Parts: sequence; structure tokens; C-alpha cells
Amino acid sequence: MVLFRTEKPKPFTFIPRFYDERKEELENRIGEIKKEMEENPTSHYVPNIRGQMRSRHDALYGKSGKPGKTLISRRLLTILFIGLILLIGYYILRILAVADKI
Repeated sequence: MVLFRTEKPKPFTFIPRFYDERKEELENRIGEIKKEMEENPTSHYVPNIRGQMRSRHDALYGKSGKPGKTLISRRLLTILFIGLILLIGYYILRILAVADKI
């Protein structure tokens, strides 16, 4: 027993409209060159772009992620937070003391 009938999805039929002969030739040439290079591997080239970018950044701006900087900033924030809590507590006690005198 079916409450709702749903239509079946239409099949996808894609017919290419043109053929790019230059692209096909280029892909064939690239494939042939890759096969030749796999047969005769004279040297293996490994790009080191990530390392070059990191060393350039470190040279210009210094090493990133120094543990000393984060430690100092955490301590400073902790001290400021504690000082703020003490200051608020002082003013609350002062207001309560004034209210008791009245």
C-alpha cells in the first residue's frame, strides 16, 4: 500500500556536440611523453615549494608560533582578568559599605 506515488528520475543522456581535435592530440602527446619518462627515469624531481615559502616567511617575519609569545600573552591576560575581578569586587564591597551606613 503506497500513500504517495513518486516519479522515477529521468535518465541523464548527454550527447557531446563537438569534437576538439587539438585537445585530443595534446592529450595523446602528453600520454606518450609520460610513458617515455616512466621508462627512463634519469632523475626524480621533488618540488620543495612548501619549505621555500616557510623559509622565506621566517626570514622576513621571524619564526611563527614561538611558544614564548603565547605564554607571555596568556600570563598577561590571566593577570588582567584577575585584576579586573579584584577591582569589581572592591567596588561592590565599597558600595555595600556605603549602603550599610545609610
